[in-house]
Amino acid sequence: MRPAPASPPAPAPAAPTEGPASAPAGSAPAVGASGALPVAFDPSGLTAPFAPLRSDPPPRIFATWWLRYLLFLAQLVGIAVMLLAEYSSAPGEPVVTPTVVAPYLLAAVLLLSWSALAMIDAARLVPATTYHRKSSASLAVALWLLAFAAPIAASRIVGWARDRFAVEPDDVAVMAATVGALLLCFLLVWMPFRYHTVQAHRIGAPGRVVAAWFWLPLVASVGALLVNALGLRDTLAEDGMTDLERTVQVGVVFGLPALVFALATWRATTVFDEVIDLRWSRWRNEWEQTIAAMSMQPAPGPEAPVEPPTA
Repeated sequence: MRPAPASPPAPAPAAPTEGPASAPAGSAPAVGASGALPVAFDPSGLTAPFAPLRSDPPPRIFATWWLRYLLFLAQLVGIAVMLLAEYSSAPGEPVVTPTVVAPYLLAAVLLLSWSALAMIDAARLVPATTYHRKSSASLAVALWLLAFAAPIAASRIVGWARDRFAVEPDDVAVMAATVGALLLCFLLVWMPFRYHTVQAHRIGAPGRVVAAWFWLPLVASVGALLVNALGLRDTLAEDGMTDLERTVQVGVVFGLPALVFALATWRATTVFDEVIDLRWSRWRNEWEQTIAAMSMQPAPGPEAPVEPPTA
């Protein structure tokens, strides 16, 4: 009998390697004992601590747009009533009648109301800083009242100076007192516009637009000053002025500066109100985002039990 062939020798065992063996390419990832796939650590997945954009809800503000519209309309009605009164009245009759005064009295009340409410809104939305004081409605109203009284005081001063110059034309003291008083009246008229310009700059509104509220009507009134200074009114009155000529004269001397003032008032108040509305809308959006982010925060864990104090 032939002997059986010898079996091949068994392969030698592989040398052990440190650490887990890497899976071959194309094979499925290893599954842990719990059946879940391992997740790699990602530092960017850590949540940042909750930081609210706003800590309090937006304040309540006043809607002043309707005051703005009524103020502009009252100024236009005042100009039209003034021109109609001049056209319908006889030469030399006083034009300052209750019908003419009523629209401007209404415009003054509307201007005071708008200024007070706008300052209240600005104080609620924008806090005071080291260099800018908080908006004050009472101060704004007081400055407007002084500005309204300044032209009346200036006319009284000019009348007093004319009487004194009629007695003594070369009185230097009277001239100096008149110039100083008129300069003071000019500053009183300028102060409320300056105050609103400063507050507009404080809340982020363009201050040049609010400053033009004062300077544009002042430039437009140069024509009226030239008419009186050059004596054109007396020249026209020599040959007799018709009703239409007198109306055109009033339109140049009074109507044009008044119209420029109405347009400048509309522009300045609109810009101020728009900035107030934008600030309030931004505050509301930030508050809504804060509420939404707060609702997405995880619930706090259980609190540790408090041990009673030992005796």
